[in-house]
Amino acid sequence: MFTATPHSLWCAIALLALFGCAPDDPVVAQVGDVALTKAEYLRFVERLPPGLQSESARDHLQSLVDQELLMQEARARGIEQSDEVRYQLNALVRKQLSQRYQAEVLAPQVEVTPEEVERTFVDMGFDRERLFARILVRQQQDVDRVLQALHEGEPFVDLAQRFAANDLFAPQGDGVVGWIGRTQAQRFAIPPQTFLSLPVGQIAEPLPLAGGWQIYRFIEDRAADKADYAKEAASAAHREKWQSRLQIEVETLSRSLDLQLDHAGLQALLAEPDLADSLAALPLYRFDGGAISLGEYLHDLRSVGFRGALQDSAQVVSLARAALLPAYLMTAAAQRRGWEQEAEFAEWRERKRKAFVLQQLTKVETATKAIPSEEEIAAYYEANKTRFRTAESVHINQLLAPTREQAQQLREALANGSTVAELLARPGVETHGDPHDDGALHLRKVVRARYPQLVDAAFAAEVGEWDGPVEVLDQFAVFRVRHKEGGDIQPFAQARTRARGILEAKRRNELMDALIQRLRAERGSQVALFAEHL
Repeated sequence: MFTATPHSLWCAIALLALFGCAPDDPVVAQVGDVALTKAEYLRFVERLPPGLQSESARDHLQSLVDQELLMQEARARGIEQSDEVRYQLNALVRKQLSQRYQAEVLAPQVEVTPEEVERTFVDMGFDRERLFARILVRQQQDVDRVLQALHEGEPFVDLAQRFAANDLFAPQGDGVVGWIGRTQAQRFAIPPQTFLSLPVGQIAEPLPLAGGWQIYRFIEDRAADKADYAKEAASAAHREKWQSRLQIEVETLSRSLDLQLDHAGLQALLAEPDLADSLAALPLYRFDGGAISLGEYLHDLRSVGFRGALQDSAQVVSLARAALLPAYLMTAAAQRRGWEQEAEFAEWRERKRKAFVLQQLTKVETATKAIPSEEEIAAYYEANKTRFRTAESVHINQLLAPTREQAQQLREALANGSTVAELLARPGVETHGDPHDDGALHLRKVVRARYPQLVDAAFAAEVGEWDGPVEVLDQFAVFRVRHKEGGDIQPFAQARTRARGILEAKRRNELMDALIQRLRAERGSQVALFAEHL
């Protein structure tokens, strides 16, 4: 009797895969007992970043083979079937299916009538605007001084003028920002309830803002124009009706799927909140077609930001109903409709599964080995100091006009001796900067997404000369660079965290490259490439 050697068995598998495949989807590589087809190769290349798609076909094929080698290594280590991978994949599947269920089943049932929009316009306070005034201060002691002065009867306007340079939104220097509605109030960090209930003239509780505090009041009220807030009122009415419809659907699905709380699982969860591995598979909820295990419950809670200890059964149930059950129930309803079996969804799910497996393999392989020592971080910083510079910024004076021609006229007037203050008094002339400081404006490169032409021009301009016009949103600006700053090398104390992150990422890449090279060497005899079929 013929006894096959491991090598002869491998050859037989490769030949069977090569000749047993459909002619329109030939095998392009064999990795152990896994045949990779041309269709898989093409899908792999399609999803590569544009910069990598220009590499040779053989390089792409090798990358596909490397991915399969890593998947087989993850399988051998037990990572492919790990709870972490399963929990992550199941959560993503639930998100995908529940969102589709909401879009295709619930959304068509939620229609808002004009009467409902009208009711929301009034009930939520969109029908009122309030004249908003504030004092912006930088230091906590200034908050105390302002509140004490107000208590002693000093006029709000006088105090606002003292701190006027802090507030670009109050152009007259008296602290008056202008008329705002409920929507604009949120942009100034004013809580909706305060906007609706604070009496005219009363000073609100100071609000902490980025870089300071806001002391504010409302001077006057007036009726709002419905047209100005129609979209916001309609959106709020839709959200309210959507939440109501969603709650009804969850209750309906709970009954139709016979959702049941498993009291044994609940007691186990409360008795052992750290949850030993032996308990992770116990059900907390059961329903037709599925269950929610204790392990999945805790994983899902962590994924939505819950970090505290579970106190009692009421809290466990409340958290589940608020954050988890809707997705589980709608996913079960979607599965009943067969959505999970659709070819496109199955292909998407498999691709995401592989991504989670490879992420977990990377985490396991590099968890401890990628952490650099303090000496290594310091040495990297010393060798690469120019990578650690402070953010660059430029201080300018800026004037805005409605048209390019008008902006050019402003530049000519400035060249002829006109002052910024004189030009700001002209109709239609504005500034994004401080009107009391010649339109002073501090630009950082991070705002380039909003003002691309202005930022590029300002960073390229020489100090001291008026420049422009450049387009800024729907206006045109002329500007003068006052001074530039930044670009200095950061001291090690400031750069340490970033240096550590760069080193860790570099180490992870090196460790994974080393793993791939080892797998290629160990399993090279089990790999065959058929690049001629590409």
